[in-house]
Amino acid sequence: MHESATPGTTTRGSVAPQGGPTVTSPTSEINTKRRALALSVLLIPAALTLFSVTSVNVAMPAVRDALGADAVAQALILTTYTLAFAVVLLPAGQLGDQYGHKRVFIIGVTVFTLANVWCGLAPDFAQLVAGRVLSGMGAGITMTPVAALIQLLYAGPERARPFGLLGAVLGAGSAVGPLLGGMLIQAGGDIGWRLLFLINVPFGIAAIVLAIVLLPANPPRAAKGFDLVGVLLFTGALVGITLPFSMGSALQPGNLAMLATGIVLFVLFVWWGRRRDRRGQFTAVAPRVLAGRALRTGMVVSFLGFGAFTSSFLFLALLWQDALGHGAFEAGLVVLPFAIGSTIGAAYSGRLVKRFGARVVTVGLTMMVVGLITVGLMVLANNAALLTLITTALPLLVIGLGVGLFVGPLTTASFTETEGRDAGVASAMLTSSQRCGTAVGIGLLAALYASLPGGSQSLSGQAIIAFVTAAFALAALLVMAFRRPSGMDQLGA
Repeated sequence: MHESATPGTTTRGSVAPQGGPTVTSPTSEINTKRRALALSVLLIPAALTLFSVTSVNVAMPAVRDALGADAVAQALILTTYTLAFAVVLLPAGQLGDQYGHKRVFIIGVTVFTLANVWCGLAPDFAQLVAGRVLSGMGAGITMTPVAALIQLLYAGPERARPFGLLGAVLGAGSAVGPLLGGMLIQAGGDIGWRLLFLINVPFGIAAIVLAIVLLPANPPRAAKGFDLVGVLLFTGALVGITLPFSMGSALQPGNLAMLATGIVLFVLFVWWGRRRDRRGQFTAVAPRVLAGRALRTGMVVSFLGFGAFTSSFLFLALLWQDALGHGAFEAGLVVLPFAIGSTIGAAYSGRLVKRFGARVVTVGLTMMVVGLITVGLMVLANNAALLTLITTALPLLVIGLGVGLFVGPLTTASFTETEGRDAGVASAMLTSSQRCGTAVGIGLLAALYASLPGGSQSLSGQAIIAFVTAAFALAALLVMAFRRPSGMDQLGA
């Protein structure tokens, strides 16, 4: 395992934790109650950022009817949010490390709140997409400092529990999105889908006020500069690699060219960072950040795992509404077992990871694969009578349990070799991989729906979609099972 330059406790409130990046922590000076309140201020906006992904999935038929959006337009409404989320993470991480994570968090929640007002009042498709882009940027700026602020609030082994809770609220936010979205659409008619955005506003305002009062402020560092070229290369790479999956078939010549450009830009981004680092210049992502296998493995597994479970919400929403002919509320209700499972899994993940280390992640991914394949086989039977709220409850509960055991422990394990000075950038890279996985997964599913005979109304086509989501989870499982660095398992030591 990586050892910091000053291992162990050095001064009051200064620690070199064994379970995550080293960050100067005021833990000893924050009473337990205030610390719990501060954690809730971080967790609620974090949940809203994923609620804004999955709630819109179940609303797509209503949005399609209200604004006349075609398949590509619907994919853009879904994926521009996650893409914008991803591209701001790196600069937000840099700014948080240099100027204070608390300040960046408050800015992010403010942008997210204002953007949701725009989305809720959007008169047409173009303005809704523009609002979603701004909302995604606000969500990304909000989420980037969350991990670093948790490290300021909690020291060493104490972090397993709050990271477990983070996994729980992310899973709950994802699962509650379709349920609450279905309720609002069912009750509100055409105005219902607009309420999905406007409901975020009061929570955002409350979070801003409480963050100002409760969150700890890490001392800003002297600015080392801002690697604008590196940020632009990274942004271009993310857009080029993820956007083609939202623009119809990724095999179209224009999309292939965009994908190739994204890969080239990523190679240039790595080269540029190494070049500046050799010259002693500030770089967007120092080579040492990605030198450790733990973070690299965590990024790959996060990309694949989030691609699986977040896109499965789109699959379930369209299966229930388009293929089976149910209403939006029932389409939301179907994911309730998932919400229960993810909450239970995340609640126990903290204590499990202390005992078993990153092996907990492998177990969680196995449960996701089994659950997704089971649902796929049920759909493949091509018998609507087999697909009810009761018959699908058990496999969706298993998927939820798997997600609960996957998100928080993987976050903790990914930081085992990260130095405290790189906490913000490392967090940004990990979260970027999650959002890119979400964008690629949802975009790929939307493209498949558009190309399959019968589209989302065909049960045979829906079965293919189910197995694609399972393939994402299986790939994540194989990486975690066979390429996991041994340092990740020392969490359980």
